[in-house]
Amino acid sequence: MIDVRLLELIRCPVDGQSLKQANAATVLAINQSIERRELRDASDGLVELPLDGALITFDGSRAHAVRGGIPTLIPGESIALPPSIQCLLDPSDE
Repeated sequence: MIDVRLLELIRCPVDGQSLKQANAATVLAINQSIERRELRDASDGLVELPLDGALITFDGSRAHAVRGGIPTLIPGESIALPPSIQCLLDPSDE
């Protein structure tokens, strides 16, 4: 789990949006899509490693992987979320 104070400070490196932690259902859906080899990162590379968690942009369009408790905030490694995953996002999650 990412410290709330850290989440208040960091922003999406792609578009500057605030970030929130993904809920368990969203992380599960992302990992299932990774397993099915359906997700590509912003550099058009296949996302192959499952996530422990994710930081999601305020509008729900993009995810940043969290592995081993460390968020990956490299623009080229951000993951555009398909509508099938965006619909799982809870607007009240923070």
